[in-house]
Amino acid sequence: MFRRALLLVILALPLPAHAAADLDASTHAVESQLIADRRWLHAHAELSLREVETQAYLREQLAALPGLELVDGDWGTGLVALIRGAKPGPLVAWRADMDGLPLTEATGLPFACERVDTLSGGRTAGVMHACGHDLHMAIGLGVARVFSALRAEMPGSLLLLFEPGEEIGAGATQLLDAGVFADGRKPDCILALHDHPTLPLGAIGYCPGWATANVDGFVLTVKGDGGHGAYPHRGVDPVTLAARMVLAFQSIVAREIDVNSHAVISVGRIDGGAKSNVIPSEVVIEATVRSQDDATRQALAEKVKRTVDGLAAAAGAPEPVLEYYFGTAAGYNDPALVERVGGVVRRLLGDAAWVQYPPGMGGEDFGYFGQQVPGFQFRLGVAPPGATDPPSLHSSGFDPDERALPIGLRVAVSALWDLLERGGPTGAK
Repeated sequence: MFRRALLLVILALPLPAHAAADLDASTHAVESQLIADRRWLHAHAELSLREVETQAYLREQLAALPGLELVDGDWGTGLVALIRGAKPGPLVAWRADMDGLPLTEATGLPFACERVDTLSGGRTAGVMHACGHDLHMAIGLGVARVFSALRAEMPGSLLLLFEPGEEIGAGATQLLDAGVFADGRKPDCILALHDHPTLPLGAIGYCPGWATANVDGFVLTVKGDGGHGAYPHRGVDPVTLAARMVLAFQSIVAREIDVNSHAVISVGRIDGGAKSNVIPSEVVIEATVRSQDDATRQALAEKVKRTVDGLAAAAGAPEPVLEYYFGTAAGYNDPALVERVGGVVRRLLGDAAWVQYPPGMGGEDFGYFGQQVPGFQFRLGVAPPGATDPPSLHSSGFDPDERALPIGLRVAVSALWDLLERGGPTGAK
């Protein structure tokens, strides 16, 4: 009952008092296109860095907008656009991600994606927008339409990033390496949203400071001296050595990392041997390593290396082969920017809609943009009213409530306009 009442109140509330009447009218004018965009994009989901049809659809929609410049660059299957206001002011950026996931959709929706694609190794899988990127792009198009219509009254400029390959942590670095913030395009700040089924429809989630994790990991080949299972003393058993290493990884987190620093080492794969009475010559371990601050990130890598080398030496085993990699960067929500956007949300939707959530250990490559400029990615509630256990993100049954689209658009437009009008994230006008 609370969720339904909150939704009705939100939909009835006007835009913030500081926003011009034409901002309100322009936002309402494009809301009817949100569902059509979202459903087309959902039905045509594509895997990371293969977003060819998606890019063509977005390009067609954006190219039709007066005053919008499509920025040339080596963006791969992504797109970058710029809308220049007629009045002086800051440059702010909005990011929307584009790619789907290798999942066969089980929502039963009339616009469900029927695409099947081939993965590495020749395996085939369905493709689905199971993380809400279809909503993100539809809202991004809505933002572009509103600011295109208001460019004559707009202070400053808006940079729009449609990012490919987010699900594999490749898109943000691809855009940055290609110079998306070069040639005078470095924004004063950047905003984004992510839909989330843990929040009810009508709620906006925020987490100041560290919000997502560094997503690192390793592939470890534990070497041994194989032989007959009846005579383990004649060789070096990499299976028992690997088991000691797995337990030792947990001790690193429990006994060598400050309890006030978030850290996780999770082993997801162990592979070795072919028969019960044969000691193999090697065992392969794959793990994900999560952290938030850079000091902990570096310390974990060093401690994993020291641990595997030390245990191997103690067992008289050959030196293990450790392939450690640093993946997606942690996301940091600039506290001042969070507070600025929070004021807009509270005026727009009411205090009850502004909901704080705790930091998590999931990953999102939006953090790379936040390393360059102040950034804030907020959550958009998409759980239908009354839903007690809606399907999660990355689930084949994920079906966000489409009524979140106009809410997300109104928050995005209002927050961006506020930043432009006030001179950026630190402006006090």
